[in-house]
Amino acid sequence: MRYSIKYIFFLFLFAGLALQSRATHNRSGEITYSCLGGNTYKIRVTTYTNNGSGSLAADRCFQTIFIDNLLDSIVLPRINGGTATCGNNQQGFAHDGFDITPAGTSQGGYRLNIYEGAYTFQGSSWHILYMFDPNRNAGSNNIPNSVNVPFALVDTIYTSNVPGLGTNNSPVLTFPPIDQACGGQIFIHNPGAYDPDQDSLSYSLTSCLGLGGTPIPGYTPAASLNVTIDNIGNLIWNVPTALGEYNFAILITEWRKDNDGVYHIIGKTLRDLQVNVQPCQDHPPQIKPIKDTCIVAGTPFTQIVLAYDTIDHDLVTLTANGAPFNMNPAATFTSTASVGIVSGTVSWTPNCGQISAQPYLITIKAEDNNSPVKLVDFESFYIRVVAPPPKNVTATANGASIVLNWQAPNACGSGSGNAIVNYLIYRKNECTPYQADPCITGVPSTAGYTHIGTLAALTNPPPALTFTDNNNGAGLAQGVDYSYLIVAQFADGSLSAASTQVCQHLVRDVPIVINVSVDTTDAQAGEVWVRWIKPLLSTSTVPSLDTITSPGPYEFRLMQHNNFTGTFVQVYSVSKTYFAHITALSDTTYTDVHLNTQNNPYTYKIDFYCNNQLKGSSQTASSVFLKATGLARRVQLSWQFQVPWLNNKAYIYRQLTPGGGYALIDSTTLTQYTDTNLVNGKNYCYKIKTTGSYSDVTIYKPLINWSQKACATPVDQEAPCPPVITNITGNCTSQLTSLSWTNPNNSCSNDAVYYNLYFTAVQDSPFVKIDSFPIHVTVFQTDFSASIAGCYAITAVDSFGNESVKSTMACVDNCPEYELPNIITTNGDNINDFFIPVKNRFVKDIDLKIYNRWGELVFETKEAPINWDGKNKTSKQACTDGTYYYVCEVHMIRYTGIETKLLKGFLQILKN
Repeated sequence: MRYSIKYIFFLFLFAGLALQSRATHNRSGEITYSCLGGNTYKIRVTTYTNNGSGSLAADRCFQTIFIDNLLDSIVLPRINGGTATCGNNQQGFAHDGFDITPAGTSQGGYRLNIYEGAYTFQGSSWHILYMFDPNRNAGSNNIPNSVNVPFALVDTIYTSNVPGLGTNNSPVLTFPPIDQACGGQIFIHNPGAYDPDQDSLSYSLTSCLGLGGTPIPGYTPAASLNVTIDNIGNLIWNVPTALGEYNFAILITEWRKDNDGVYHIIGKTLRDLQVNVQPCQDHPPQIKPIKDTCIVAGTPFTQIVLAYDTIDHDLVTLTANGAPFNMNPAATFTSTASVGIVSGTVSWTPNCGQISAQPYLITIKAEDNNSPVKLVDFESFYIRVVAPPPKNVTATANGASIVLNWQAPNACGSGSGNAIVNYLIYRKNECTPYQADPCITGVPSTAGYTHIGTLAALTNPPPALTFTDNNNGAGLAQGVDYSYLIVAQFADGSLSAASTQVCQHLVRDVPIVINVSVDTTDAQAGEVWVRWIKPLLSTSTVPSLDTITSPGPYEFRLMQHNNFTGTFVQVYSVSKTYFAHITALSDTTYTDVHLNTQNNPYTYKIDFYCNNQLKGSSQTASSVFLKATGLARRVQLSWQFQVPWLNNKAYIYRQLTPGGGYALIDSTTLTQYTDTNLVNGKNYCYKIKTTGSYSDVTIYKPLINWSQKACATPVDQEAPCPPVITNITGNCTSQLTSLSWTNPNNSCSNDAVYYNLYFTAVQDSPFVKIDSFPIHVTVFQTDFSASIAGCYAITAVDSFGNESVKSTMACVDNCPEYELPNIITTNGDNINDFFIPVKNRFVKDIDLKIYNRWGELVFETKEAPINWDGKNKTSKQACTDGTYYYVCEVHMIRYTGIETKLLKGFLQILKN
């Protein structure tokens, strides 16, 4: 998007010349806007003009706003002050803006002018709003000759249809752009900005604008005067020294997050601020700092504000500004001016329509009653309105599932303004206590919960607030205490606090596997020991197996398949008529034999039958399967398992002697381990013992299970790390190349024995090995007569012949030279008889052509030395004396490839 600043400049120049005698003497101002619907906006221009003598025609009745590239404009009428004078004034001036001159003002006065009108923008895109007026007021210290400098404001607005952005309203600035300061005292100004759309605001200082809406030449920037601005809009001047008026420009940028969570600039508002520095002995009041906070929607909030003026004991007045004071329900602020110490109270009970992902900013202003300058202090704090959590959450076990039910947060149903769009369900596989903090929305990642499901809330009809957790169809596990939290998500992306934690486990009416442990490792005669616990009998307080509704006979069928996935087959069964009788079903262990435990893990489950009907199955559980890989002087171990309980530690055992016992060498909470400082070529064997438990505290623990035996022999198949080339130099005169590198055995390797050096003359061509060196040699020097250009790389090789990757390439370049003479004397005296180069170094070849003055080719060659004797290539006769012209392509040798240089010149041939 381009705007014709040049056109604006000339328009301004013309306007300045035409209206120079009718100056408006603007002090400060800003442009703001609000959306009326679609692309129609109400535009407001606020200006403050000089009310001093000589400014009797200071207030315009109309103000023109230029749109975009001056393609359109709108004339805004003034809406404040008298109207009769405007109606009778043919020139459009009337001295009847509101007089807001503070008492005791020493330098002119102030009049307030407000202009408003509606405008419909064409299309959804960036638009620019320009406001121009011919003159500022005289005497602004940081604007040279300010009375003859135009006053300009420029805003940007984005009318958008991008999803998640929508229409925009500018920030509302509640404190005026005129202020007063005391010389020698820190000065603070805050625009009191809040955004009706809850967009994020950022603040920066920029140049005041003049002719053409461009920065004013010679303007003294704020930074040069030690003026800064912070992230909540406090302009701080530390400290004003020279008295008089100063103008500063505050740029307020609006940021909005789209549906993908990406922030975009949605608008920019420029405030031109004037500060009048006067002599005084006053000290500003001080507001006690206020911490940021949060409010749960529907909960009354009260914040006490205290300010002090204990030095001058002036009368101090407190005021408050911010979006909450302009909402429904609105926040209130009550305070009574007082001497020395004053208090105020912010009160607010926000509803669910005011829940927002962005916090609300409230700015408190304390102002004393000193004359001539009333000094101020500002204190800002954020209030975040969060939703109450879903309430009355229950969890009920149902087979291999748990059913959750809940109710919507108080006063936050679908008709509350900021509607709930989703409920987010979180689960953790244990029931450790969780205390939700109402100021922490959502579920922190550190809490250990996993998001397992989402229930859409904006359906027609509204959904029942229920969710069935069946582990995505795989079923939940017996013996696990599951913990759940539910969070409400709102239309603007904000989240409620988490609900009260609720815990539940499955009904214990099926067996629970607690051991799958390898007893014997063998390719054919391997053995695995399996153990499980019986279902619980149902009681009045613990619903489990009901033998009335599920009569016997009762049977356990042990199902098995090799590996972690496969088709189950029955390997054992036991059946009894009774479940709790002395002859009841009590067998809960089995040793599975004739297995290939050396190469396969095994997975088991127990099917439980009542009266030959499948009542249910346990969760599957596998043996621990260990893999061992021999590397250089170490063995890398890794193991896998798929079990319904939590294995919290693994113990690593190493066999002491072939066929002998095992010794514990270490433990880990990981599923991998590296045994180091071993002997290459020696065989080492290992077993892993895991310990774990179910989260149900009534189940026996620890659960101990062993892997099979796995063996490996350390073999050096690892290459050393590569050397690092530390220096490379090329000398074009001596044509020597020097190279040095590091010994990897001093840092990242311990078994490198020699190096291989590689070279390529052209950077992107394949390397060729040119030499090898013992490990103690770390320098290399060579000379090349034709070229030193090229690239080098070096590798390290160990005693097993493992070669490292190549080092980072290091290159050196030629210094090519080629220069031709401008005269030869072909008289046979052996002095300058031949046309040969004056300089010829690192040149591959040339393409030389020599022409006479009629453009006839008399000589050509591709040989760099040339050696032309001055004879015509066709006639073989000596060329006549005269001037000849040559064109020569020189092909120079570089490490990046052949580089061509074009030479053109004249050659004089003389015989004497």
